[in-house]
Amino acid sequence: MRLDLTKLRLELRRSVETIDLPRVNYFYGPIGSGKSSIGRLVDYCLGGSSKWTPALQSELVSVALELSVNDTPLTLYRDRDSTRLVATWQAGDDTLQVLIPAKDAGAEVLPDTGVMVLSDLLFYLAREEPPYVRRRKGAPDERLERLSFRDLFRFCYLDQDGMDNVFFRLDSENYALAQKSVDAMRYVLGYRTEQVAELESRLQALREERVGLAAGANALEKALEESGLNDLVDYDAKIERLRADIDRARQAAKAARSARDSVPHAVEEIRDHARRLAMEEMALEQARIEIDARRGDLERHVNELDMLSVRYQRTASARMLLGGVAFTSCPRCTQALPVRDPQCCSVCGQQEHIVEAGGALSEAVVKEDLRARRSELKDSLDRLARERGVIGRRAEEIASERRAANQSLEARLVEYDSAFLSQALQHERRVVTLEQRLNGLLRSRKLPDVLQAQRDRAASLQGDEAELRVTIEAAKRLAFNDRKSIDLLGRLFLDCLVRAKFPDVKKTYHVDINPTDFYPRIPLGQHEALVTLAYDNAGSGGMKALFKTCFALALHRVCAQMPDSRLPPVLVIDTPTKNVSSIENPEVISAFFRLVYELAAGELAQTQFIIIDNEFNPVPPDVELAVQKRHLVKGDPENPPLIPYLAGDFSQDEDGDAEPAEVPF
Repeated sequence: MRLDLTKLRLELRRSVETIDLPRVNYFYGPIGSGKSSIGRLVDYCLGGSSKWTPALQSELVSVALELSVNDTPLTLYRDRDSTRLVATWQAGDDTLQVLIPAKDAGAEVLPDTGVMVLSDLLFYLAREEPPYVRRRKGAPDERLERLSFRDLFRFCYLDQDGMDNVFFRLDSENYALAQKSVDAMRYVLGYRTEQVAELESRLQALREERVGLAAGANALEKALEESGLNDLVDYDAKIERLRADIDRARQAAKAARSARDSVPHAVEEIRDHARRLAMEEMALEQARIEIDARRGDLERHVNELDMLSVRYQRTASARMLLGGVAFTSCPRCTQALPVRDPQCCSVCGQQEHIVEAGGALSEAVVKEDLRARRSELKDSLDRLARERGVIGRRAEEIASERRAANQSLEARLVEYDSAFLSQALQHERRVVTLEQRLNGLLRSRKLPDVLQAQRDRAASLQGDEAELRVTIEAAKRLAFNDRKSIDLLGRLFLDCLVRAKFPDVKKTYHVDINPTDFYPRIPLGQHEALVTLAYDNAGSGGMKALFKTCFALALHRVCAQMPDSRLPPVLVIDTPTKNVSSIENPEVISAFFRLVYELAAGELAQTQFIIIDNEFNPVPPDVELAVQKRHLVKGDPENPPLIPYLAGDFSQDEDGDAEPAEVPF
């Protein structure tokens, strides 16, 4: 993937700042000038996350990065604290633009391309397939997992925070994170030993499948010979004869049924009589159901009248009992009652509308009315009971008569059909028997085809095995060459350390890089000395920063020599001289930057550099290299910091009033 950064544009609250990015850039200045924020903003536009400094929290609105991916112009615009970017690029004469997630993939943003996240878009514009690696090797749920652009860019952006405590996550205690970086290293270096193992596993699976098919075909062939299915011509002739027998049996059964005479008139009369009886029986049953429903309604009315009579008698008794009582106190709470009007109740104080029942409301009249109503309902229930009895007896008579008619009809039909059906049923039974035999022959007829398919499949697998063996031999040769790339990485890493004058490292030493973890170790001494130098015991933070930077330079040198480099040719180095003083260790600082400049002018001439440091280290006179440098100093109009109008006065308001304050950028 060819990646070329061209411009970084910051949209601030009160200005828009543009930073040009040629091939070699050098940003330097005192702390708090915003130089490290340049590297973080580049990483932020490429999908990274950022912890904003107070100045950027206050002033940054958005940031845009202009770059080219395989000569395709691309602009990545991202608001502060946004999880999405606006990507704009040229496709021929058209300008395309999409809103795309920075990290977490969602739905497809470009139809029929599989582009769902920024990493996918970068690989799509580079016209490269996203790298895949295997996960859970050897497990039933083995699957391919995609590496992202961020997994590769980890070896291109050496951020200040991770310079002295993280070695590209290869030393992480989190196995998943460490394995992701290992997979990225294998992809970058083209290490294919795992591919050889995968091909050999596929070869073993093909061989087992072919042997199983051959054994199954031999067993099936033997079974076919024993059952007589080896002669297909004779077997097919047997099937055709059986089909002819079925046709003849069907024609005979059809002829026997078509010769049947019409049913005599006496049988039809009996059938019609039985049908009429059945319909009358159904009508009687419906009438019985309706009578039962009516009786239920009347019985409910009788019960309701009984309850009304009881309630009326209770009410009358209570009124008679309490009507003559003169209450002086409340019967519930025993308090004295107030004086009431004579027309009102002495307890509740309401107007008494009925003083004494009489006329139509007298108890005798009500009782007589209830007695008359009950008598009427009783008569209705008796009549319904008698009607139900009549219907029941008639239903029994019809059922008996219907049974006799059905028996007579069955007897007449048996006498008529027994002679006729004997021949027709015999032919039909023969048809069923022959069809069952034919189905069995047809199912067995498929077995020779299955045998031939198995033999064809076994022959095809044998050809696939031969092709796969050739592929494995070629992959083994490539794997040997891949091991050479790992050895080359070790030699170039040692060369970088020696040229940078890393303490205690000599050019006679060698670097051990295990392809299982790609963690470099340097035995200090001769003949596999027990004392080794690695990143975790390199010493101070400055030595760790140099160790890590030299490894990144060596990795980019290896990729520069590969014809199909997969690592983006960009290297952002933020404070490589961390804790290394140019006063106390001038020879180390001078040697390190000479190494960087010589590589940028020679082996890494196609790699873009962004160097960020506290001091500027000039290019040696004997190295021809153009470097764009920018000095960032707070309060210096000639060398403004990243946010010029906040140079030393963070509290400045819109009207220009300011209160001096020291705020880190």
